[in-house]
Amino acid sequence: MKNLTLICALVFASLTTLSAQLSFKPGDIELAAGYGVVSTYAKDGATTIVPPVSLRMNARLSSNFSLGAYAAYASFERNGRVLPTGAVQDISNESFQVGLRAAAHGQVGEKFDIYGGGMLGYDMATVEESINGQPKSKGDEPSFIRPEDDNNSLIYSAFIGASYYPKSNLGFFGEVGYGNSLLNVGISFRL
Repeated sequence: MKNLTLICALVFASLTTLSAQLSFKPGDIELAAGYGVVSTYAKDGATTIVPPVSLRMNARLSSNFSLGAYAAYASFERNGRVLPTGAVQDISNESFQVGLRAAAHGQVGEKFDIYGGGMLGYDMATVEESINGQPKSKGDEPSFIRPEDDNNSLIYSAFIGASYYPKSNLGFFGEVGYGNSLLNVGISFRL
């Protein structure tokens, strides 16, 4: 965690020293729609029902800093997992995330905006599990390992990314960070 904090601090420091070529100014609004290329559920061997998609809106507080809102949705399932007991487990997971993002920006050349920042949000997950075709009933586990009924949780993450603007109001972005996907690509519009 200390290494991640140090890396983020170095990225922020370098972003604020880059020369500005794009004409971002306080009050500019950016809308973006993203597609998750590497799902956070990929390691579980889950099947994608609805791929990770996201929407965000950023408002520039200054030419180098923005504050924004984020929403993302994804749905996955994993069927036919054989447990050590020989039972067959099926799991479906639907996740909707919302959050606030803060980012530091820097421009490279005339068409690139690079950024890094953090997000604080809330994940509303619906997880359904069945064993041998029967829904898993609450209370099957001993009380000391029984999960909470609420699958919702507070989330936080860091991200870094870059946007390329072939036109002053239309851009494409790539972003790495934890959310509903580890790698997102998409399109952005400047208003």
